[in-house]
Amino acid sequence: MRVLITGGAGFIGSNLVGEFHHRGAEVTVFDNLVSTCSLKSIEHLLGDVRFVHGDVRAPEDFLRLPPGPYDRVYHLAASFANELSMEQPALDVRTNAEGTRNVVELARRTGCGLFVYTGSSSSYGDVPVPMSEDGPLRPQTPYAASKLAGEQIVRESSLPFTVLRLFNVYGPGDPPGRYRNAIPNMFRALDARDGRLRIFGEDATRDFTYVGDLMRVLVDADRARGEVLNVASGVETRIVDLARTILALRGRPATHVVLEPRRDWDRVVRRCADVSRLRRLFGEVPSTPVEEGLRRAYAWLAESGHVSPGAA
Repeated sequence: MRVLITGGAGFIGSNLVGEFHHRGAEVTVFDNLVSTCSLKSIEHLLGDVRFVHGDVRAPEDFLRLPPGPYDRVYHLAASFANELSMEQPALDVRTNAEGTRNVVELARRTGCGLFVYTGSSSSYGDVPVPMSEDGPLRPQTPYAASKLAGEQIVRESSLPFTVLRLFNVYGPGDPPGRYRNAIPNMFRALDARDGRLRIFGEDATRDFTYVGDLMRVLVDADRARGEVLNVASGVETRIVDLARTILALRGRPATHVVLEPRRDWDRVVRRCADVSRLRRLFGEVPSTPVEEGLRRAYAWLAESGHVSPGAA
């Protein structure tokens, strides 16, 4: 199988590269390295995996790719984070909408057996839970709107496609940093002098998806050909409870949670997926317990030097 993965040096992308390498696929990674700043996540695979440095916003960079056709094109490259998009909305439009159009045109031109687009649960916005694929969409940040625009570009193309709306993916390979995900940043916050976790909104909930569970859906994406599909556990977890679990894993008291007002840009209080379509098509849903997933995430963070080692 010949596979092209845009954003293949990032968190989800590098996990997917490893998965396909293990299965003996011919893998090409296309990434501008802006979010990772290095090839560290896939450097151990570079003898077997082809890497092309390029940006989805620059179609001329595609000329460096090996010729098609590709059995699968996984489009994971994106400008990431709702907060960042409030500061730089044009970046999201250029990357997530125009960049997606460029990758779609590449896939048309070279040939593509299946185009897999990773959308975002942020595109639902503030709608009732559980969030259904056929339900309302009210994106409330430039990131959410641009990811939905990319999704629509894929769905309206002539390509065979699968659109996966991902819900709060976490696990090994996800580093902390500004505009990064909550879980690695919570673990890193415990290394600060006060060692407290600040939670924005007491009632906030999310639906967390362990990255290893996501891989099983991504590699078997043909099961959802022509579909838009939520990929999530279907379990609604309070962020306050998540923080307390992280504190317990590190041997810290639950009183180290500090509640802060909700941020102005974050209007989505509850987020949880309707996973009935996922269960129908795949026979299962992501099921790694959050506590176990957090242990694995912390082990990777400590081993990689992102956080200090300790109890977990």
